[in-house]
Amino acid sequence: MKPHRLYVLFLPTMLIGAAVVMLLMPAKSPAVFYQKHYAVEQDRGKDILCDPYVVQQNDYVLKLLEQRGDIAYKDFPRFLEIFMRINPNVRDLDLIYPNQHILIPLRVLEPGTLTGQESGRVSIPVIPITSLPDALMQFSDSYTVQYGDWISKLISRRFGRYGSDGYRRGMRLFTMMNPEIKDIDRIRVGSRIRLPKPGVRNEPWFADLTQQDSPPPGSSSESGEKVVSMDLDLQQQTARQSAAVADLAEIDEPPADPREVSVSVQWFADLSVLARAAQILDVRIFDKGRYFFPRPGNEDLAIDLSRTPMLETGDGRKFLLTRRDWLSPGDQAALQIYWRNLEILFVPQQPALTWLLEKLIPKLDPDGYEKRLSIDQNGVVTVLRGRFIYRDPESRDTIYLNILPDPDMFTPEPVCQYLQAHGIQVRDWVETREKSGWVVYEKNGSKSLPDPVYIDKPRPEHLVRTLVEMAGYTYHENVEVSFPYAGFQVRASTNLLSWGQQAEMLIDFGNLQGDAVEAIERTGFQVVQIPPGTDQGLILDSLAEVLPFEIMEDPIFWTAKRPRIYNVSIQVPGFLISCQNRQGGGGKKILLSRVSVSRGLEAYFKQEAISVIRIH
Repeated sequence: MKPHRLYVLFLPTMLIGAAVVMLLMPAKSPAVFYQKHYAVEQDRGKDILCDPYVVQQNDYVLKLLEQRGDIAYKDFPRFLEIFMRINPNVRDLDLIYPNQHILIPLRVLEPGTLTGQESGRVSIPVIPITSLPDALMQFSDSYTVQYGDWISKLISRRFGRYGSDGYRRGMRLFTMMNPEIKDIDRIRVGSRIRLPKPGVRNEPWFADLTQQDSPPPGSSSESGEKVVSMDLDLQQQTARQSAAVADLAEIDEPPADPREVSVSVQWFADLSVLARAAQILDVRIFDKGRYFFPRPGNEDLAIDLSRTPMLETGDGRKFLLTRRDWLSPGDQAALQIYWRNLEILFVPQQPALTWLLEKLIPKLDPDGYEKRLSIDQNGVVTVLRGRFIYRDPESRDTIYLNILPDPDMFTPEPVCQYLQAHGIQVRDWVETREKSGWVVYEKNGSKSLPDPVYIDKPRPEHLVRTLVEMAGYTYHENVEVSFPYAGFQVRASTNLLSWGQQAEMLIDFGNLQGDAVEAIERTGFQVVQIPPGTDQGLILDSLAEVLPFEIMEDPIFWTAKRPRIYNVSIQVPGFLISCQNRQGGGGKKILLSRVSVSRGLEAYFKQEAISVIRIH
């Protein structure tokens, strides 16, 4: 026999005692605890709380006894006696085998101590859920979130199809293993997460740990009553619709330089075209249940919503979607007697999303549906182009809806905020073959905008200095130059433009007269002359002749990475100066505006790394 090691741990005893105390105390909060099942065995007239255990490789009885139980801690010889009596299949303490089922006696119970004690089986909350993840790590795999992942897909691959019992248990285990994740719908690409191993389902504690306290959402039954009022059924249908889109996952898109953006997509699990259309239009969908409508002298008209679904707007308007040969004119008239605000739409068997939206949106806003909208603010013209521009029937805001095949085509957030200030809500919906969902923006906190740069129009030297310094040059005012002229050494004051330690050129605003310019240029210096009062357009042309500047007058900015016929453009009166760097590559951009640009558009230009100069 192996030597008896009697270093019995006290901690498990205290945990079990505390667990029993928690079980007896009335619940004060909805906290969930890990429920473990115990057996209650009779031994010489006493109830013994026992832990069912399956022997593992390299286990031996004394090793197990050292780690468990109040009896072993208080009276080890008695514990051994009880152990042998309640485990008649164990004839020798040195002879236990892997996969053998045994009972480990924990403590003696007084009658009525635990609920269900007389039945021989009790459940005790052992450890708060928040303490479990460390112990669960051995049953998980480390995983790096990839583009196109969402949590429900990863869990369903390991534990069964979405909505199944195995899936729900796997999702519950995932949340335990990743306590730092507060919202599973917002997971970044590149994030490290832990996925439960499929084999964890074979652990004896798996069923207890992942038990659901309530039935899954969306399990309400269908209605078959003869009613015209549908308040109860509307609530059930709304609950089903909420449950259908409850499984979201977020994938971050890497921002394109030099933008400082963080955009994500809320992917929705329900890919049916009707559910997508209802989500996009923010209307309720009714696609389950049967409704009966009385017809005097005839059999009641039955409408099966699984075959002819219905959408309802917030103001109570209803749209029944059906096939032309499914409802006779008489049936349509009978429906509209009870639903006076009902409109019947005839659709093909499998309509495309955009086709369905083109049918529904004009019904929501018959007067405002358009494909182009302009805003003119102080001469800054913003034009919205798209397939769906309409008024929301409830808020009366203008909706600018885009159906995008790629998340990278999103409308920049500052543009969305600028348009919202003008009563226009931008809604970007990403529609791929596999997934559908809204574009959302990260909340990175408010970032202060730089104060606008103002330049007095009558002062060309101020404009030139501001432009060249923004482009990365060094500008030196009132530099004294000495040059030979008519046999004399002449001194004059001018302005020097340099790059690092290299002198580039002199810029003169009328200080050099006569043949002085030609004399200086004979020494090797280039001189750019800009007379006082020169128009800013001519100033820019003069600089573009000697510097790597590209000038665009009254530039148009296409704000999103998508075709122009579905894009938002911003045209600003003024000039866009694109400054190439010294190596000939792309450099800084400067917008010289003749009009005041709103703070909302300044945020967009900042995101695009475009500096704005306002000329008074």
